Amino acid sequence: MAAKNTFSTNLSPNLASALCYVPVVGFVAAIVLLIIEKNSTVRWNAMQSLILGLSTIVVDMILGATLILALAIPLVNVAVLVISLVLAVKSYQGETVKLPVLGAWADKIIKKV
Repeated sequence: MAAKNTFSTNLSPNLASALCYVPVVGFVAAIVLLIIEKNSTVRWNAMQSLILGLSTIVVDMILGATLILALAIPLVNVAVLVISLVLAVKSYQGETVKLPVLGAWADKIIKKV
């Protein structure tokens, strides 16, 4: 009899979802939770967190193309830090906050996976 792939964390869904948005470890935690977690809410929050992180990197690269726009990079990063902390707190409280464009992308990607 073949063993089923039933990996899942023993974390509560609220804690696992909040962990995806924590600034330094959130990117890695989101990747791990997206791979092993079966809870749809946790997977959705992990995907939104990954999209937020990747879009921040892309925006930083675009702004860094010119010297004048590069001055806005710290402002963008502080804004993303605040957004990530708010999302972490809201996720821990059990609320789902759907970012305007990124949340819709997360919905589409999670439905395909």
